[in-house]
Amino acid sequence: MRALLFTAGFLLCGLGFLAFRSSGDPMLLQGGLTLGGGWIICGLFSLRSKWHGIIGAAVLAFLGGIRSLPAATGLAGGDPAAPFSAAAAALCVTVFIASARSLLAERRRRSIESLKSGQDDPAAR
Repeated sequence: MRALLFTAGFLLCGLGFLAFRSSGDPMLLQGGLTLGGGWIICGLFSLRSKWHGIIGAAVLAFLGGIRSLPAATGLAGGDPAAPFSAAAAALCVTVFIASARSLLAERRRRSIESLKSGQDDPAAR
């Protein structure tokens, strides 16, 4: 999961630079650096506290997806920023789904572990 966070973060930062160079819109650069940098920070944070970093990345992916999915609908309209928004949306969806799957797998693992040890299910409280 950490490798995905670092990869997606650096890809989105690079995508922001490409979008800025092709369109000249500084908001695309700021968005790419903000979201990509946030994922890199979450990846670094997950080195110390794994689940907090993954949850932070999922929240950033959700917010980035909400921002970039509507902008990606301009692909048919010829908007020069639409391909970059579509690529950012694809990265956000990928990170969000991977984070959700990772968190659900950890919850499942903890539930099985608590059932095997004979304790109550902590998720049921």
